[in-house]
Amino acid sequence: MLFPEHFLPQHTERLTLRRFIGADLDRFLAYRHDPVVARFQSWSMLSEDEAIAFIHEMSTAPIGIPGEWFQIAIALQHSNRLIGDIGVQVSEHDITTVEIGFTLHREEQGKGYAREAVQALLRSLFEPGNITKVIGITDSRNYPSINLMTQLGMNLISSEEVVFRNEFCVEQTFELSKQDWLLHTIN
Repeated sequence: MLFPEHFLPQHTERLTLRRFIGADLDRFLAYRHDPVVARFQSWSMLSEDEAIAFIHEMSTAPIGIPGEWFQIAIALQHSNRLIGDIGVQVSEHDITTVEIGFTLHREEQGKGYAREAVQALLRSLFEPGNITKVIGITDSRNYPSINLMTQLGMNLISSEEVVFRNEFCVEQTFELSKQDWLLHTIN
């Protein structure tokens, strides 16, 4: 299931969701190399050459290939400055289900940007009608992510003890159905 070409860019009141561009390199490396930002993330830090290759790949890759992650850049609308990204992966086993993950530069956290960006993404996933469920998985100690997913109407559906980055943790899975999203956006 490929997403249509017009899927990106998307604009909100303060943000643009778009493909990565070469000018994003320094900001991308800054937040991806911040150990506080990386603590609960499944990605690993990239070298500059790996980051350049990643940005190039994301600037041209098709969006929505089942089983493959695609990273959407989050930029400030007035300056186009990168502040983070949202990962999107269509399930290989059920193409109506999408997993998301989000990362924001530490200095941009706490300003409502993640909520604004994820809300826009949810709208673009659910409104066309193809996607019926969105999931997010996080460490139970990642309170900001848990709070965001809860505010967006996502429900905790499972908790599992796992080893992550060589330590035991509880991984929590949150889910939002299209029907619940519709009810949450109306209220």
